[in-house]
Order: sequence, then C-alpha cells, then structure tokens
Amino acid sequence: MSYYTDQVNKLWDSWIEETHKESGDPGDFVEWALSSGHLGLRPQDVKQLLRRQVTQALRQARRLDERGFTYRAKQSVTLFEGDAAIKHYFDTDKGGTSTLRQKSVKQRRDAIANDVYLAVCDVEHMNYAHPEDPQMTFFADFRDDVADHRAAELAARDDEENEAA
Repeated sequence: MSYYTDQVNKLWDSWIEETHKESGDPGDFVEWALSSGHLGLRPQDVKQLLRRQVTQALRQARRLDERGFTYRAKQSVTLFEGDAAIKHYFDTDKGGTSTLRQKSVKQRRDAIANDVYLAVCDVEHMNYAHPEDPQMTFFADFRDDVADHRAAELAARDDEENEAA
C-alpha cells in the first residue's frame, strides 16, 4: 500500500471515530479533510485528476448497435512501455487491432473474475466475523443477471419506441 493510501485510510478512521459514524460518505469525508487541512491537492494530483476524468468519460461513451443493444464505444487495454503499464483506449468500431481487442476482453474478464473473487472473500469474512447473523451467500453465476439486464434494455427500448409513436 502506498504511503498516500495509508494516510488516507488513517484519516478516514480518524474521521469515523471523530464523527461517531459506522459508515460514511466519501464526499462528506473529503469536505471534513479539506476544511480541517488534513487533505489537499498535491501538484501531481491535477494531472491525475484530469486523466481520471478523461478515462471516465471514455469508459462512459455508449452506442447502440443495429439490434438496439448498448455497448461501450471505447475500450481500453493495458500495454507495457518498458516497465510502465499504460492504459490505451480505442474506438470499438474504428480502431484497435484484433490483438488489442482480444487483450482488452481478456483483461476485462480477468478484472471481473478478480472482483468476484474479492466479493466472495468479503462475504466469507463477514459470515465468519458475524456468525450470529444470518449467513450470506454470493452467487458467482451471472447468467440470470445478464438475461435480466438484456430484458430490461429491450423493454426500455420498446417503451421509448411506443412513446415516440
């Protein structure tokens, strides 16, 4: 963990203790940290903030295909330039070689698998830490979720078409 990450986590713990909260909104925490002088932008943070805003905008770009399904207009792939891992973005319709597209899909799947693994570990830990509470289960099969999202997207498209008619 980086020094900065460690400091933010310590500040968060202090804020939670000071406010007597069990949980908190990061926006409220930032207000507290800024107003109390505990947190501020470092010179390198401006570029990082702008980079984050740009990458967020690229990730949020969506298009509809001819079947009416939403897809991300821009995809990313992590490439190594020397020892540095650099995210490269490409337009899914106009750019990206077959190799880049394949790497992008594999990296995305690996990231999702890692998130699922961490979620399973989190649930297992909460069950272990609170054995007196009803035990939770994390289902890692997302086929029904994908089908539900697809059905909701189709229904929304149908509603829009009916409203336009």
